[in-house]
Amino acid sequence: MTGAASPTRVGTAQSFLMLIGSGEIDQASLLLAAGVSYHVPGHHALAGTFSGPEAVREHLNKLNARTWGSLNAIKWDDWLVGEDHVAALADISMRSGGQLFTGRILFLVKFDRAGDIVAITVFFEDEASAMRFFGPPAEPEDPR
Repeated sequence: MTGAASPTRVGTAQSFLMLIGSGEIDQASLLLAAGVSYHVPGHHALAGTFSGPEAVREHLNKLNARTWGSLNAIKWDDWLVGEDHVAALADISMRSGGQLFTGRILFLVKFDRAGDIVAITVFFEDEASAMRFFGPPAEPEDPR
């Protein structure tokens, strides 16, 4: 057999998360399916559901800008591989506005049959810490 082997799902998940961590959002978004959904549970400013590669790219660029590109996986604790999902548990640090966030985050990445990423959910171990770091959601603008 000639040519490179196709990437594994864990390899694709690792590539996606490493590209985000290095600020290469456009490259990371190439690994996303057209109907991708990116969900961050919680009530902080960066929580929400983002549908489609462009919305995910915008959200990740916002995260990168807000943290001055300081998102850093201090330690990847574990990679769990299932039939349709890869979960990654990491100790993360990032800076914003003179604050330092350190905490544990679980990334749950779902794949379709073709091996494209169709869903990502990001769970903060401590929602209160995420709220203190990111702050509450912005108030909607008054249309008047």
